[in-house]
Amino acid sequence: MYNEQQIQAYLNRLHYNKEITLTREVLDELIYAHQCSIPFENLDVYDFQKEISLTEEALYDKFIVQRRGGYCFETNGFFCVMLRSMGFDARPCLCRVMFGLTEPSQNLFDHRATIITLDEKDYFCEVGLGGAMPPASMKIPDQGLWTADTEDVWLEMKGEEFSIRAIEPGWYGTMRRVRLNRDIYDDPMDRKERLEVMFTTIAVHEMDFTSLNYYLSHAEKSLFRCQRIVNLRTERGYRALTGLVYREVTDGIRREQTLMPEELSVILKENFGIELTTEQIRYFAG
Repeated sequence: MYNEQQIQAYLNRLHYNKEITLTREVLDELIYAHQCSIPFENLDVYDFQKEISLTEEALYDKFIVQRRGGYCFETNGFFCVMLRSMGFDARPCLCRVMFGLTEPSQNLFDHRATIITLDEKDYFCEVGLGGAMPPASMKIPDQGLWTADTEDVWLEMKGEEFSIRAIEPGWYGTMRRVRLNRDIYDDPMDRKERLEVMFTTIAVHEMDFTSLNYYLSHAEKSLFRCQRIVNLRTERGYRALTGLVYREVTDGIRREQTLMPEELSVILKENFGIELTTEQIRYFAG
């Protein structure tokens, strides 16, 4: 757990100045502020081949002291512990990233998020996805499995629309309505709605992510070992770096730029707020 000084340092990075109360309003503000302040990034895995530690001390050092980002096991794990330290009833949940896949068997467990209980209701929270994610908490429905006759509840949040469906026993999915002028992830546009992430409400514990974290940060076929991914929400859109391609959407207007390796450190600092060490800057400069 983090102490009051560490919590305040986190809030300072988020530029969040309001009083912390255990309400959904504050929770949603923290989710959005985190998404706009702390990027999803896998530089330590892809570029620097560093071991990824999930201890509370290591995560605090990376996000607050070094002012870096991280991938899902880091940033969602850090967020979950921060919320608990503030007094929220927060617990981790195991996920599958689907990104348009339709069958649960098409992907393995490869992600984590957070479930918050407020007033005896459970809410799904996400701050560490390398793609589009709800900018606020979403109530987990208590209805039966989704069928073609099920009426979805779509929520419009920050110009995007999301819904949650019960996909199979014990598993839910976050659905997103795709809009071409708001999309920077080169997602297939042949369907208006797509499954982004599946998650389960069964109890899991921090140790359950240790082997997943090790596998996804070491396996040669892991997405995080195969390409550089950096994403950050902004108040006016998104920023994304995939390999050497930088994409940005601002007020619905998209631009794309292919970078030279030596330009990466500048883009990472100016557009994602990632401060690299001198040695890391030299790495990109060749």
